[in-house]
Amino acid sequence: MNQGGHDRLVSYRLFSGFFCKKITCARHLSRSSGLGKSVWNVGLLVVLTLFLHGCTVKYPVGQPTRPVPAPLPAPVLRPDSAPLPAPVPVPLPDPAVRSSRDFVPVPEEGKAAGTLLASARQSVRSGQFSQAEMTLERALRLEPRNARLWHEMAQVKYGQQEYGQVVQFCIKSNSLAGKDYGLIQQNWRLMERAYLDLGQPEKARQARIKSG
Repeated sequence: MNQGGHDRLVSYRLFSGFFCKKITCARHLSRSSGLGKSVWNVGLLVVLTLFLHGCTVKYPVGQPTRPVPAPLPAPVLRPDSAPLPAPVPVPLPDPAVRSSRDFVPVPEEGKAAGTLLASARQSVRSGQFSQAEMTLERALRLEPRNARLWHEMAQVKYGQQEYGQVVQFCIKSNSLAGKDYGLIQQNWRLMERAYLDLGQPEKARQARIKSG
């Protein structure tokens, strides 16, 4: 019930109560004055009419409330819009640790230099270091950037007890060896022996460490 209908109902009830009091007074007056039941009946009929009229008043029905819309579901991220994970840094390998995939041997000598190298090795096995030195010099003129030939020359110098030149030729071989870590290791081990013979134990220790 709205406020207007409520106010009219209260007004009807107050009016009916007031009129009932008046009818009661009229009833007492009619009894005392002898007017009879006619006045009483008329008053009662008026009160009943007003009461019924107040009960049959139609009150406007309130408008239906608008339905509350349901909350929208949370958006679902598609796989292509999902946030990318933070990149995980990959630790770099220790330079001292060499994998077999990184190993690249020094290329084989050409036919002429290969023949001279085989001859020089035969001379070393025979103890003919001077002959081996001359043979390797010829091979190096053919292939001056061949790291293996420089290592063979260092071995010849070690047999001749020329330890200073052993170190120099090993360093030259390492500068040309690239990723032939096997050859580099052989050079460091030969340098360790040369440093020991030169009376330089600290350099020999460093060479041993570098040889792995």
